[in-house]
Amino acid sequence: MNTDELIALLAHDAGPAQGPAPRQVGGRLAVALAVCVVMVLYLGLNPKLSEFASTSVFSLKMVWLFALLVFSAALVYRMVHPGRQMGNAPWAIGLALLAMGGQGMSQLLQAPVPQRSALALGTSWQVCTLNIAFIALPVLAALMWTLRDMAPTRPGLTGAASGLLAGALAAMFYSLHCTENSFTFFALWYSGGMGLSAVVGAVLGARFLRW
Repeated sequence: MNTDELIALLAHDAGPAQGPAPRQVGGRLAVALAVCVVMVLYLGLNPKLSEFASTSVFSLKMVWLFALLVFSAALVYRMVHPGRQMGNAPWAIGLALLAMGGQGMSQLLQAPVPQRSALALGTSWQVCTLNIAFIALPVLAALMWTLRDMAPTRPGLTGAASGLLAGALAAMFYSLHCTENSFTFFALWYSGGMGLSAVVGAVLGARFLRW
């Protein structure tokens, strides 16, 4: 048997590799989301959540987080399909982060000097970043489990995008607990939490998503 015949034999009836079934993906994500809910309930809901939710600051924060969630999900989708380019998703993510950073800087510069520290640090800067990254872990684990059955060609970058996706979702959950209402705070510490989740995702992706 020559090489051509061997290749033809191996390729006979071969089809594209099948990814995880939708039911499996849905089940994993459902469990991860349930764990996130439990974690937020353990931290405790903001007692003034209904009042906060009616403010423009809260609404804009949630729009920002949802945009990051959508753009990072689009990036992950493209990266697990070999041959696809990353498209405009990285630029969109960067612009979203830049927009919140610019809004936070503008708010900080317009505030009186004695109030600037409170805008930047709030009352929970010590725990915000870590809480978001911690809440993101169940979703990130579910994504890593799912993506292992797919075909990412850049495992580290795919892991980072997955970490950002998990971090954005975690930040949305954490908003149900958080009592901060400063764009400066969100630009610093929410971005930090999502960034930390992306770093963890990059490390895990480089380790677990290799073919």
